[in-house]
Amino acid sequence: MPEDKKPPGRLLIIGGAEDRCCGAGLLQRFVELCGGEAARIVLITTASDAPDEVLAEYERVFRKLGVDHLSELRLHGRSDADSDDFADLLSTATGVFISGGDQSKLRTLVGSRINDIIADRLSDGLVVAGTSAGATAMGRTMILGGTGPEVAAAAVRTGPGLGFVPETLIDMHFGERGRLPRLLSGVAMAPEHLGIGLDENTGVLVEDGGFEVLGTGVATVVDAEDATVVHPAGEYDPITLFGVRLHLLPHGCRFDFRTRAPAIGPAHDRY
Repeated sequence: MPEDKKPPGRLLIIGGAEDRCCGAGLLQRFVELCGGEAARIVLITTASDAPDEVLAEYERVFRKLGVDHLSELRLHGRSDADSDDFADLLSTATGVFISGGDQSKLRTLVGSRINDIIADRLSDGLVVAGTSAGATAMGRTMILGGTGPEVAAAAVRTGPGLGFVPETLIDMHFGERGRLPRLLSGVAMAPEHLGIGLDENTGVLVEDGGFEVLGTGVATVVDAEDATVVHPAGEYDPITLFGVRLHLLPHGCRFDFRTRAPAIGPAHDRY
């Protein structure tokens, strides 16, 4: 690669509850991708109900991992997200990390100037990570809520996402909170979307038209592109769903967005 060319931007999408104690794992991988000790990370705490606590926690972890340049981007409304005040901060960042919390609060970012700047900078080598609420916001559509054991329209609520991963629907805390019915419901409502469910302390590194699974859990992929979907009259009635493809991908496995095919990757360290 010529010296004046930066690698394309990469996304690290984490299912929540990532290891923040041992100085290793997914956050260490994020720091390495951002440039190690030269990393300049912007932490977006918009989703959090306790941004001061979130900032202190990630400051502690990132400092431990050798990061000297950590800035917080705290937005109080759409006017902040559309302002020029944070453009300089984002223009010099090598990484952006979107914290967890309430993903409905991230709607203030969707379609904003900050959303556009981050999207533009992805082609300039920026690394963007999101955990929990910050993970589901990465897709063109994000899951806003929904519970229950049934596969039905009422089991999931969605809205526009940040659009960094087109035609995907991402769910988090997946195995721990039994969210397969919710993801199936979301994909049944939009079969062109690929569903990705991420366990805790588990992430996918998105680059080169696909992703690699990292961490200690499993990435569940739901593909209904060729499925038969029959929607009932009522939103609480079960959806008929035939021919759905389901893949369980532990650490090291890969998935190609273009062919919608999983593969077992080469053996290496867990992160």
